[in-house]
Amino acid sequence: MNRKLNKEECVRALEVLNSNNSMAINIDYIYEIYDGAFDAIAELLKLQNRENSFSIDSYKIVSYILGEYLYSTSTLNEDDLKKFLGNEKIKESMASVAADKYLSLSLFKHHENTLINEYLPPVSSISLYINLMQNIVNSRYARNNPKTTLIVDLLNKSLSISQSIINMLCEGYETGAFAMWRTLHECECTLILLDKYGDLAINAYLKHMRYGLAYKNALGSAEEVDSVFVEIKDEMTKLNLKSKDMKKFIEYGWLVAIEEKEPLPTFKLNFRDGLETLAGLHQYSNLYMTSSEILHSTPLLIYSNKEYFYYVTLLNLYESFFRIERVFTTLFLNNIGEEEKARYMGMRQLYYSQLVNIHKRESLRFKSLSKRNAK
Repeated sequence: MNRKLNKEECVRALEVLNSNNSMAINIDYIYEIYDGAFDAIAELLKLQNRENSFSIDSYKIVSYILGEYLYSTSTLNEDDLKKFLGNEKIKESMASVAADKYLSLSLFKHHENTLINEYLPPVSSISLYINLMQNIVNSRYARNNPKTTLIVDLLNKSLSISQSIINMLCEGYETGAFAMWRTLHECECTLILLDKYGDLAINAYLKHMRYGLAYKNALGSAEEVDSVFVEIKDEMTKLNLKSKDMKKFIEYGWLVAIEEKEPLPTFKLNFRDGLETLAGLHQYSNLYMTSSEILHSTPLLIYSNKEYFYYVTLLNLYESFFRIERVFTTLFLNNIGEEEKARYMGMRQLYYSQLVNIHKRESLRFKSLSKRNAK
């Protein structure tokens, strides 16, 4: 039997749910709406003979109501707020909306067919490792100051993207996850070069980041933007580039500093023949192109094979993660004492080897799938 929260329980729930928000809330008002929403949900379940098979989550209902309340009242002045709170039709409507959202996104929520869940080792093991790395990065290193934290910031973003890919696979959105891998691959290529070439690459990258801000007119003043464009044109002239090449120069011109140190016969200012090749990952170029097709809604997206894109995404996520983890390990081990280093390496030996074994096993499964489909 589903039990309604009493007012004191609702107050405690709101204290937790609203703890990060400084805006005052009208608890009596919210409880009245919760009372109406709960009754509407319970009545529907009774009509469908589901009252004993579906457990109502009152905290979710209160969360929806709190969201509606905060969004609706955040811009109201004191007089308008009084009118809002005194309008019974708004109260009834809010209770109905909260009930609809709760039922639609819980009882009647659409679920894609999934090939994996968060508890199976191919997902849970890499998620655990990512979480360990994120906790270390977020607790030990300063962030969001590109001049000094560029590698840390890019590493942190790469880890966030990796976890997002895992979440999408667990939700059954394999093609979306594969399209997101494209962004991860771009990040890892950049990360590898910044880590390998240090200040040479970092300074060039920061300079072109500034060029990008000027191109989008996002610098402090018009005079500064004009000054940067003069600099851009001078640099392009030195490289014999035309005005039509400006966008690719801004995006990939920082690679010139690396290419001058290690000349590349096929070097071009683009991802495939520039960034990806200099990073030593040109073997992924066809996969990168396929993910681009997915991203641009071609028939490959519409009629995609879920199982194929699941394995392609998972395996390439693992391979990208292995490379990102190497950058992380180098960064982290250079900044800790011997005792902590020993603890970390012990943890790494246990979990990294498990990830390697999972990658081998899933690779064999993918090969078996490919052979079956080829028949």
